Amino acid sequence: MLTPAGALAQTGRPRPTRLPIVVPDSPTTSPFHTPAETLEPSGFPQPNFDFASHPADSLRSPTAAGPSVLQEESAADFATSAGLGNLTHFADDFSPTPLPEQSNWHDGAREQWVYDAKAAVPTQSPWIEWGRTFYGDGITPRGKNWFGSTNLARPEFYLYGDFRSGISTGRNAAGRTDNWASRLNLDMDLRLTDSERFHGFIGPLDRNNQFNRIDFQGGEFDYQGVFDPNFVTAFFEGDLGAMWGGFHGKSSPAEMPVTIGLIPLLFQNGIWMEDAVTGAAFAIPARHSRALNWANFDWTFFAAIDQINSPAFGTDKHAAQAFGTACFIDAYDGYIEAGYAYLRDRDDTRRSYHNMTISFTKRYLDRISNSLRLIINTGQNLPDADVTADGGLFLWENSLITSSPLTVVPYANFFYGWGRPQSVARAGGSGGILRNTGINFDTDGLNGFATLDPTGFDTAGGSIGVDLIGNQLDRQLLVEASYLTEHGDSNLAVQGDQFGLGSRYQFPISNRTLLRFDVMHGWRSDLPNVYGTRMEYRWKF
Repeated sequence: MLTPAGALAQTGRPRPTRLPIVVPDSPTTSPFHTPAETLEPSGFPQPNFDFASHPADSLRSPTAAGPSVLQEESAADFATSAGLGNLTHFADDFSPTPLPEQSNWHDGAREQWVYDAKAAVPTQSPWIEWGRTFYGDGITPRGKNWFGSTNLARPEFYLYGDFRSGISTGRNAAGRTDNWASRLNLDMDLRLTDSERFHGFIGPLDRNNQFNRIDFQGGEFDYQGVFDPNFVTAFFEGDLGAMWGGFHGKSSPAEMPVTIGLIPLLFQNGIWMEDAVTGAAFAIPARHSRALNWANFDWTFFAAIDQINSPAFGTDKHAAQAFGTACFIDAYDGYIEAGYAYLRDRDDTRRSYHNMTISFTKRYLDRISNSLRLIINTGQNLPDADVTADGGLFLWENSLITSSPLTVVPYANFFYGWGRPQSVARAGGSGGILRNTGINFDTDGLNGFATLDPTGFDTAGGSIGVDLIGNQLDRQLLVEASYLTEHGDSNLAVQGDQFGLGSRYQFPISNRTLLRFDVMHGWRSDLPNVYGTRMEYRWKF
């Protein structure tokens, strides 16, 4: 076994050296197998092999491929005919691959050092962990035969999440935002088997995108207490194949993940959809198509019958239903995402519409990572003044692959929106459809931090910035400039050009806590400027 360099330093053993060079003792002996007695005491043989006087097949091991052109002429003749001139040969050109001397004997202490030198990684335990330890060690214990011998049960329950608290001052599009807000995110995970579980999420300190906070208004402090114990998500998910196999005492015949309940659905990094809806979904994973030259694809189908948040249906989250599909394809040296959803208004069918998307991501020249995304809305049968979902949005996202690809990432993202493009569904705290275009379009989901117009409604623009990560991947600095302009007069939130400068810096205090700082200033033609600074503390558990 090869010894790590660190192990050599610990044991004090010498660095690896070349094995003695192998040279044949006669023209009929293979140069790859030399008797030990031909070696000199110093470990180096005498160079007694004349390469130019032997056929070239003695320069390589024989194969079953039969004779070749090289076997019909000497090495020197071959070099001359190939136009290579005179070749210089060395006695060790065809010697075996050198191996460390330590590979010739077993050293238990050296091999044990590989494990003794490891150190535990600091981790934060969940608030509640019943059953197996979340970050436990050792072999997974044998499960219980509750659901069949091929789908063993290992019951576990965890309560984990994070706590966020931020202080902000500034002005967003709605007015002043001087507050100290906090939110608590709690995930409850009841695991039954390796593929089946019940999961729930609550945010007890927020309701309808309003958070437990202290506002500073008119020189006075105003406490806004918010408490909501209701579930934001609550669903079951599992694999039909694993469950069928367990009930019948057989191996899983297929993979078909399913989920039902109040389920979170997120597609295209949250651009096309990011919401928790009442419904169900299933997927057909890990397929390929030789006819279409698709190396791998997954296909998801979903139905949302309630709890859809979308500006297309106003503030009524019970107004609409959605039925759709999304696919994820590895093909054509890139990655494709596509989707279709039909959104049906329960009461007014004229507001029902079709929402379609497609994107393609690829790396070019090993220097540019590029994504092209398109969202199209169509089908509403309303007067022009009442249409809430029409037109589309084109996104062009780019990042430069530098010599330090993990720590220095310049990026340039652009968009063009026409009409009033909508995601299938967007939770109130997920921001606008342009959230991923840049930090100057991205809400903080806590204090109501200022942004430029994030709707893409009859606007065009983009962001250019650089993402700097610490050499130990332990901190992040973002610096960005953004711009957008209107093309039309339908978007009352944009009256001309908007330009913004923003920055974000975050770093960990410990393995479970971090600090984040944001600052931005946005200049808006014919509208009040927006600006803000904020500091956030986050504790993960």
